[in-house]
Amino acid sequence: MHPIKHLLIQKNGMYCMLCGKKCEYDDLHWHHKKWKSITLKERGMIDNSYDNGILLCVNCHKYVHQFSYYSEMYHTLMVSAEQHKLP
Repeated sequence: MHPIKHLLIQKNGMYCMLCGKKCEYDDLHWHHKKWKSITLKERGMIDNSYDNGILLCVNCHKYVHQFSYYSEMYHTLMVSAEQHKLP
């Protein structure tokens, strides 16, 4: 398990931060709010920080990736998910 995914689960439990569904470990994905490809392009490295991560169930993870990173809908979803995250 990646240490950041472990920290997200430890602090927030085994729940999707978007829909609130309780998940099994394999069904809970660590999502980079600022996509890996974006931070890699901007900084030359992926931002694997706790602040850049949220937990999403399989369905919500597929759903958020239907939108462009730059779309208003994507950012609205990230704000909603972030409200369920503990600091």
